[in-house]
Amino acid sequence: MKRLPISLPVLAAVAVLSGCMSNEEFLASNQQAAIKATESRAKFEMNCEAVTSSVLSSKVTSVRRAMERTEYTIGVRGCNKQVTYITYCLNPETCNAIADTARMGAP
Repeated sequence: MKRLPISLPVLAAVAVLSGCMSNEEFLASNQQAAIKATESRAKFEMNCEAVTSSVLSSKVTSVRRAMERTEYTIGVRGCNKQVTYITYCLNPETCNAIADTARMGAP
């Protein structure tokens, strides 16, 4: 009998969908990946390698029936600029940061 390889993101999604993981655990499992994705985008958009970020809020939202994702509002500062991002993650491998600031401004 052949065994099919199962990746960590697939296991995390199955755990969430089956109700094995609380919202707090789901948020915690994606938070570092969300911060990493956000900082990577901010470094590019702000043209600044020295950034610091803060998670301002987080929640679990539904995309479709029985499909949940985490949503973080993350503030990033660096090089005399600050930007706010909304970052969504289905799992630690699929995070997307979207700028939520009309323009970059000085902190």
